[in-house]
Amino acid sequence: MTPSRSFYLAMVLLAIAAWTAPSQWRSIQGLADTWWWPATSGSLILVSAIGFRWMERAKDASPMQFVAAVNGTTALKLFTTLGWITAFLVTQEGLKKEFTFSTFAVFLLCTVAVAAFGMKMSAKKENNETNG
Repeated sequence: MTPSRSFYLAMVLLAIAAWTAPSQWRSIQGLADTWWWPATSGSLILVSAIGFRWMERAKDASPMQFVAAVNGTTALKLFTTLGWITAFLVTQEGLKKEFTFSTFAVFLLCTVAVAAFGMKMSAKKENNETNG
């Protein structure tokens, strides 16, 4: 399986895990009753997938474009996370710690996935260049 297919499969599995987590863990169970949680985790996963796609397109361009795609993907995820957490903290009364830490966990998992599969994609490109 190619790194890109593996990445998108990982994102689907992460989405399922994120959306079902509140029903599995008592400490964040209240998030299951809000629209905030699926919207937040879903948008973080979507932004990660969009950023990874950007990285895929940039890998065949100049090294500077690939670096810009990696940095841009990181910025997209950071600002998406910051926006959701800020909006939740300003508008909601309860579940502030639960939402904040759970959102950070999804951000962290998306970051690990993008980095790991991005390194695989980059390594595969280098192998193709040296062998080809």
